[in-house]
Amino acid sequence: AVGWNVHVLRTRKREADIAIHLRTRINDYVEGFLTLDAFKDSCYEEAATIAKEASGARYLLAIGPAMVAEANYFLGYRKSVVKWRGPVGNLKRKMLKLRRKASMYKSIVYTAKESFGIISTECPENLQQEGGVSMTCLSNTMPLILEMAWKINYLDITTTLSGACQKLFYDANILSKEERLLRAQAVHILGTQFYLVGLQEAGNATVSSVDEIKDRANAAFAESMKRGNAD
Repeated sequence: AVGWNVHVLRTRKREADIAIHLRTRINDYVEGFLTLDAFKDSCYEEAATIAKEASGARYLLAIGPAMVAEANYFLGYRKSVVKWRGPVGNLKRKMLKLRRKASMYKSIVYTAKESFGIISTECPENLQQEGGVSMTCLSNTMPLILEMAWKINYLDITTTLSGACQKLFYDANILSKEERLLRAQAVHILGTQFYLVGLQEAGNATVSSVDEIKDRANAAFAESMKRGNAD
């Protein structure tokens, strides 16, 4: 590993860990211990459990489409008798990553612009009296920063899952083409259930729940600032 970037090594390890987790998760279906319907039900139950957690729907909407795109790309070239499905699947896979990358850059620019506006217009007295930005003033920018962080996470999840799925589908220990296809089919089912439950939960989100998340973020930020000042 001489000369390898530390970040690259960490990314490869994350991809390998996720690939192992996915292999374990879908193994009962691939080995024939679970029927298709039973596996779909287990995927739905897992997604429903995740959705109950804080920001669970956003995780599902980040993970689900990425898994579906990777599975479609693999299956399009190896299972479909229609030759154009492979290139179309590859195009959709690349477009998903491109959209999320563009969304991330747009969010970074927007967050920087709006945060500067909040600090300069809403907190001028704090800047003049304290020679810096107050904790309360900075906390007003937290919803923007939180949203930007999610955009960054979406791209990171997409890229990491791509590498993990490649490791899972092209595992050198698999000699059977059928097993590779079953793995891809299982990932497609898992991703589809994640996506559907994520859409359902996102549609049920209320203003009060969104405000609650923002309040938690602001409280966490305030606490971290207090600890930093104490140090």
